Amino acid sequence: MLLQETKIRLSKAIFLRDAFTGEPVSAGIRIHSLSGGRMEKKAGGYFLFLDVDSSEFEIQVESPIYQSRKLWLKEDCGVEVEEVFMYPSPSYPLRSGDTVIRGRAKPGSLIRFHLEDERGSGRLIGDYKKGEPEISFYHKGATGSGIWHIREKKKIVGEYFRVKCLEDDTERYALYAALASDYQKKDTVIFPAQESIVDEKGEFYLLLGNLTQEVSMLHYILGSANEEENGTTEIIRGKENLIVWKED
Repeated sequence: MLLQETKIRLSKAIFLRDAFTGEPVSAGIRIHSLSGGRMEKKAGGYFLFLDVDSSEFEIQVESPIYQSRKLWLKEDCGVEVEEVFMYPSPSYPLRSGDTVIRGRAKPGSLIRFHLEDERGSGRLIGDYKKGEPEISFYHKGATGSGIWHIREKKKIVGEYFRVKCLEDDTERYALYAALASDYQKKDTVIFPAQESIVDEKGEFYLLLGNLTQEVSMLHYILGSANEEENGTTEIIRGKENLIVWKED
C-alpha cells in the first residue's frame, strides 16, 4: 500500500510509536535524512524515505516532547516497515497520577522495565517452544508499546520480548526475535513492559501510569554492548523517583 502511494523510488518506510502509550506518533515530529534523499510524511505515524543513494543511511528524529534520536537504517525498498519507539522527555505532558522515574546510568544503555501488576497481566494460550517465531497469549486491555516480560512462575528473572501486528484482532503474535527458553502454559506469567534509552549525557526519563499501589517494585534490565544488569527498585506512586544506576 505504501509503495502504491508514491511514484518515485521508496528506500525505507518507518513507523513511529509512543513508547509510553503505544500510540502512533506524527504531530510535532521533525525528521532529517543525513545521507541524502528526501522524507515524506504519511498518516498514522508513517514516514517514507525516498531516493536515498545509500544501502545504509542515518536519520535524526526530533520532537518537543520526546528524546531526540539518531538511527541507522538499511534500505529495503519498503519491504518491511521499521518500527521506531519515541521515548518521552521531561517536556512530555503528564497526566494526573503519572509516576516519573529519572536519574543517571551509562550513556547509550537500553532500559526495559515492568511492574508485576495482575490487572494487566497476560497468559499463554499454548506452550511456547524455544526459537519459535510466534507466540500465542491472552492479555487484559491494551497492548501498549508491544513489549512484554515473560517468566516461569517459580523464577524471578525472565526475558523481554516485542510483538508485531498489535492492531490485529488476534491472540497469536509474530515476534521480532525468538525467545531463548521454552515456556509452558500452566507455569508462565506475562506482564506488559516498556523501554527507554539513556542519552549521551547519561540521563534517563521514564513514565509509569495507573499504579495500583502506593509503593511498587520496578523490575528492570539495563544493558549496553555485551553487558546487562537485572534488578528491582522501589517506586512511589505519583512521585518523581530519582535513581542512579551503574555508570562505569
